Amino acid sequence: MDKTRVVLFGASGTMGYQVFKELWKRRSSIDIVLLLLPAAREKKIFARYEKLAGTRPIAGRGVTQGDGLKIIWGDATVYPDVAQAVAGADYVLNAMALISPAADYYPEAARAVNETAVRNIVDAIQAEPGGADRIRLVHTSTVAATGDRLPPIHWGRVGDPLKPSIFDFYAVTKIAGERIVLESNIRHWAVLRMTFIMPDRFSALMRLRDPIMFHMPINAYMENIAASDAGFGMANVLDVPDDSGFWRGVYNMGGGPGMRLTANDYQNLAVQLLGLSGIQAVSTVLP
Repeated sequence: MDKTRVVLFGASGTMGYQVFKELWKRRSSIDIVLLLLPAAREKKIFARYEKLAGTRPIAGRGVTQGDGLKIIWGDATVYPDVAQAVAGADYVLNAMALISPAADYYPEAARAVNETAVRNIVDAIQAEPGGADRIRLVHTSTVAATGDRLPPIHWGRVGDPLKPSIFDFYAVTKIAGERIVLESNIRHWAVLRMTFIMPDRFSALMRLRDPIMFHMPINAYMENIAASDAGFGMANVLDVPDDSGFWRGVYNMGGGPGMRLTANDYQNLAVQLLGLSGIQAVSTVLP
């Protein structure tokens, strides 16, 4: 019996790696295909999985393939690399994104990853024999598409107007990528608008040292999600039947009541994790 072929983009990212680990658990019933940049970080992360799959790592670009795992070492902004990855796919999961603050510093790179690469994925699916009808696409977007959540209107709805915050180039490019999916000829697609994905490792969570930490209005409402929960949720889309009403829908994806707080509360907790008493300890009192 042929196994289901699942293509994952963005497997080296915070959420994407969690998706990959969930897919790895299903390796007896699925074949996993990854498109990864041939960079030192990605090579290091996936070397052990290549070994477990019975194949040897290679230097630079190329393809490694073993038991249930195929890695195309290439670039999602290059269409032939994407087409090679998508060939024969049953599912395509796109957890790939260039997010802020990197997107703020490198806007052209953000556009290439969040728009051009998405166009490549959609075009590659539609170029496959019967691809638009047969291949299921799950794409990650962002709740930043609808801007800040200030009281009294702080509950986000999928149908809210798309109004990213001023200077939020990341959200602008993600909106463009989302539109590419929605306007495609693909029959089975779904868009998951992710909230702030919190790394499961404390060290990774506290690694951010950028002014973006203070961009959110202090009374904005947040509903974060753990990276492992986000990955678990995306991987479980493989269990959704083709005739389900889930398909051709856009969804906000958060962590539930236990992950809800205001930006003020979040900043206060973050400062306390650094060993200080709270925001007051680092606040400047103006006369």
